[in-house]
Amino acid sequence: MLLAGNLQGGQHLGIPVLDIEQAKAWYTQKLGFTVIHEPRVATTEGEIKVAFLKLGNMTLECYQLVGKELEEIRTRGHGHIDHFTIDVLDIDQALCDALQNGVELDDSTPDGPILTPTFWSQGAKYVMLKGPMGEKVELNQRLDLNPARRSEMLGGWSHLGIPVINLEKSKTFYQQFGFHEIMCAEIPVNGDAIKAAMIQKEDFIIELYQLVGAELAEIATRKDGHIDHIALNVVDIDQAYVELQAAGMKMIEDAPVYIDFWGNGSKYFNVRGPDGEKLEFNQIL
Repeated sequence: MLLAGNLQGGQHLGIPVLDIEQAKAWYTQKLGFTVIHEPRVATTEGEIKVAFLKLGNMTLECYQLVGKELEEIRTRGHGHIDHFTIDVLDIDQALCDALQNGVELDDSTPDGPILTPTFWSQGAKYVMLKGPMGEKVELNQRLDLNPARRSEMLGGWSHLGIPVINLEKSKTFYQQFGFHEIMCAEIPVNGDAIKAAMIQKEDFIIELYQLVGAELAEIATRKDGHIDHIALNVVDIDQAYVELQAAGMKMIEDAPVYIDFWGNGSKYFNVRGPDGEKLEFNQIL
């Protein structure tokens, strides 16, 4: 297994934005996130503004780039990472609250919550919301879980949604890092079936799903999107880099990069997953 004893699970989700204040307001006022850290990064083209926001065990990194990188963000659509999902106790009440706060439904679920009866032991209900940059924010209620398990309606991570070209290939890739399958399901579609698998590392879950027909073909054309990357937490970033480079991973940086975040800084690097998804490995120093 790669990064045994080093990789600890999910750390944050990276969302590039055009207006950091707008993004902060949307997530805090409409969904109840709390701002926990607001670093700034000086560059020759200006200051990159960053805000880390937290809801339960979920942390988002919203960041406003500068110059050509900011202009590139304007052109993005849905990307290799399709959506992120918040666990809710009651999908109908959670959606009602969100709509009252001015949240818009995403075009993928214009009529509200959808039942997926083949997920988990008793099914699940979900609905997609449209975030401030157009990112898909899913609310999801697992029907097999006790609604009395906590008091807050929104509970943090449910899962991260990554559409894939070959489900078995993607499962094998993530299994190298210690992810294990906790659910598999099929959704019948016009004589075919969407195949899905939930894989887990620590308390972090990824939903890998293989679409069919034209939707599957569209996935192959995707690039980095509204959701840019998922960051995974490691204990030793330098050792992680050496090990993944030796394993033949598609490294984006030439070495771990230091950035002055949190109290003592952090170091990170990125690799590409089997469908181009960007996986950041990050050590908070």
